[in-house]
Amino acid sequence: MSDGEIDEWDFAHGGPRSLSAAEIKRFWDGYIARRDDARIEHGSLYSRWRRVADDLVLSLYVANRSVGLFARGQRGEKWATTVSRLSAYEPDLGSALDASLLGFKGCCYLSRLPLPVTDASSWPRGYEWLEERERHYVRVFQDIVVPALT
Repeated sequence: MSDGEIDEWDFAHGGPRSLSAAEIKRFWDGYIARRDDARIEHGSLYSRWRRVADDLVLSLYVANRSVGLFARGQRGEKWATTVSRLSAYEPDLGSALDASLLGFKGCCYLSRLPLPVTDASSWPRGYEWLEERERHYVRVFQDIVVPALT
């Protein structure tokens, strides 16, 4: 990796300090406590999921130096399967989300906010950004993808 390039999935080698499991749990507890609904599910230590449709999940994540979200399929579904399904909605879906279907291998329509997450004082900014992006993504998926599924 070149200087200045961010390793998005830097959990194990995040430099001088990485987020602990307890900090990650506190981050997600704080995010969920701000919400008016209970639509967030546990995805993994680093992620929480928001189901948009049976085979479409919005994955919100926290890493050492960013928060973000991307579209995925059900647990166990291969990235290529999700790409194949969502490619039917291109280019409208990518334009509406302002994100690329294939821009980051393994994550459809990845959107991220660089943030020093190891500093808890940055979390409110991360929460606000995630809430706004989550609302936007859900609205776009409900407008473009979900009607075609029914």
